[in-house]
Amino acid sequence: MTHTLIKNASILTRDPKLGDLLGSDLLIDGDRIAAVGPNLQAPPDAEVIDAKGMVLMPGLIDGHRHVWEIIDMGRLVKTRPAEYAPYYQQWKMRTIVSMTPEDNYLAELIGGLQAIDSGVTTVLDYAHGQPSEDRAMAAAQGLRDSGIAGWFAFQLGVSSSYKPGDTVSLAKADGERIAMTNESHWKTAERLQKELFSDSTALLQLGLAPSGNNGSRIDDIRKEWTRARGMGVKMLAAHIHKPERPHAPGVMGHRDSGMPDLHEAGLLGPDYQATHANRFTSDELKMLRDTGGMICATAMGEFPYVMSPSKGPSVHGRARAAGVPTGMGIDISLALTGDYFEHIRATFWSLYLDPECRGYVGRYTSEDILDFATSMGAQAVRLGGVTGTITVGKRADLVLLSTDRIGFGMAGSLADRVVTFAGTPDVDSVWIAGKARKRHGKMLGVDWANLKARLVEAQERVGAQAASIKFV
Repeated sequence: MTHTLIKNASILTRDPKLGDLLGSDLLIDGDRIAAVGPNLQAPPDAEVIDAKGMVLMPGLIDGHRHVWEIIDMGRLVKTRPAEYAPYYQQWKMRTIVSMTPEDNYLAELIGGLQAIDSGVTTVLDYAHGQPSEDRAMAAAQGLRDSGIAGWFAFQLGVSSSYKPGDTVSLAKADGERIAMTNESHWKTAERLQKELFSDSTALLQLGLAPSGNNGSRIDDIRKEWTRARGMGVKMLAAHIHKPERPHAPGVMGHRDSGMPDLHEAGLLGPDYQATHANRFTSDELKMLRDTGGMICATAMGEFPYVMSPSKGPSVHGRARAAGVPTGMGIDISLALTGDYFEHIRATFWSLYLDPECRGYVGRYTSEDILDFATSMGAQAVRLGGVTGTITVGKRADLVLLSTDRIGFGMAGSLADRVVTFAGTPDVDSVWIAGKARKRHGKMLGVDWANLKARLVEAQERVGAQAASIKFV
């Protein structure tokens, strides 16, 4: 069956030409949205779904998530800041060397499936937990097998010379966490591209997270980015924070958060996504906008940044006002809820933390907030022409919400109701490229009990091995 006709839905299109359509229909033909409107006729082979009283919306976009971290979710949580802040990087350095390739596969598979379950159809997986080729290959395969769309953004420069049971210098381990990219990292990236991401039409594509960042020589960054772009990779994503003190001339971070250094070197472009970017100046935002770049900020995870003079509140409001395509993401799946609607709400509340945003947050609407996770969120991962709105011809990435729950508000605009009241339990159905992945509130072909048992076993084993590493 190649056609699906969804009838009588309240359609939250996020297409400015269509707006909200009440009691309307949508036809899926293969992997595309074929028609939207009232009284559509079903082709003979169509599955017909009566969605009366339900909200049909675009699939959600997560522009920055460390999917692999789900292997150990709960080990550290943001609600214990005295533990989380000083130990997160140590946790990561212990855990990535304790996970087997099979653990990486399982984590990415479960992480992708959990995202789909919550209504996320596209993710940029910032894969910074794979210090060896076999781990990276397994992780990418796991995410691909989950069926989610988006980017597997492999972090260049992650290495490790230690293993469970070792005593190692903390400074050495930290230096290996993201070191200068070497030939082994390029070999891994090239193998990923050749064996798993050679199809440019596939739902999941290869991105790269360069090792060159603040504190790196501009000449080294140029060499790395030039080689990455020479591979044909269409997405370069990088964490970026303003240094606590300026670096020397010729080093990224000499000025502001480093954008002037990259801009002067001619390195910015439409393939570059700056992640976090909390302290970007108005000039830096203009540089990013004028070169076609993007931002993804992660409000819930960034709330503690308000306490840091080098970070500060999320940049969503200022970046959007500057005209930069701006998305959102969960970021730390280790330590934060997987209910994506909670992160949408956090994105709105975070606007009040930025003094500059307070002047115009009063003019925001629920539609504006939802755009960070739909239409503009898609632009922020270079997929604005593919997904993010319900538009004829776009990929059929769709979420159907049940409104039966007593706590799901029935008054207000569709965006009001979704942004304020929706949660993962309301996600009745999910389609990615026209394929149903969730129906009637249940993931199709997914044995959650089996996956949970495997996850618990892996977490206990990996946790014990990680604890056996002694940093001195």
